[in-house]
Amino acid sequence: MPEEDSLVEIPRSDWAELRDLYVQRDTDPQGYPCINNFIQWVEKDPELKVKFLSLNGDWQSDGTFVLTVDLGTAYKHLYFNTLSDNLDRATKALECFKSIENEYVFFGFCSRLKPVVEHITKKYYTTKKIKIVETFWYTVSKDLIDTFTTEVPSGITLLNLALEDAETINEIWPHRGPNSIKFVRSLIKFNVNLGAYDDNGKLVAWCLRLPIGSLGLLQVLESHKRLGLGSLLVKSMAKKISALGDQVTAPVVNKNTASKSMFEKIGFHKIDSSYWVE
Repeated sequence: MPEEDSLVEIPRSDWAELRDLYVQRDTDPQGYPCINNFIQWVEKDPELKVKFLSLNGDWQSDGTFVLTVDLGTAYKHLYFNTLSDNLDRATKALECFKSIENEYVFFGFCSRLKPVVEHITKKYYTTKKIKIVETFWYTVSKDLIDTFTTEVPSGITLLNLALEDAETINEIWPHRGPNSIKFVRSLIKFNVNLGAYDDNGKLVAWCLRLPIGSLGLLQVLESHKRLGLGSLLVKSMAKKISALGDQVTAPVVNKNTASKSMFEKIGFHKIDSSYWVE
């Protein structure tokens, strides 16, 4: 009788080696940028509840891993990936979670991994009705980013966001949920970000960086739309992320034609779809 599959925690000392297996997956939402993000977060705060897990202790053979993150929000975030074209081991790893439905939410995965999530949610989500939301997954070349000009309009100042800005951001965020302010605070605390402030010091627009390495939570207040602040923040954040040596990516909800038009006008192009479970 075969032994039952189990998840084995990957020691922190091995996280960098796991990350480096994904060095060629630098535009994969759950590839190199995502793994590197949480390595850096834990370096800044070793008490963060971040776990990398492998199926039966083997992650070296094909890079299969599962990552769980507990930021104190309603659900823990769940990330996973594999370098194999065969998704069986990734599927088996997720099947090891006994209470996946009530504890975890899948966060920003690529189209290649969608069949795994569909299988898991169909098999294990018995009481909660879920919806898989598609977004277009965009990127832009470093050469183009280097040509970006970022002229700030009169009366506006670009600054790094402050932790107290999280309340304003979370209140307007269309995807907010119970305790999601803790997620927003984590993004402000640990990742590069930018806010646009008026002459009175009021935050009127912002852009953050998600744990998967992409731009996210881009928002401009109604009072300051049509001033080019969205494009300005995207270009400025692209420069910041590119300066770190990372690829610049962004998810855009399919129905958001205004955002799609803006990103494409700037020079972003679609390379995949990314998905979010709601």
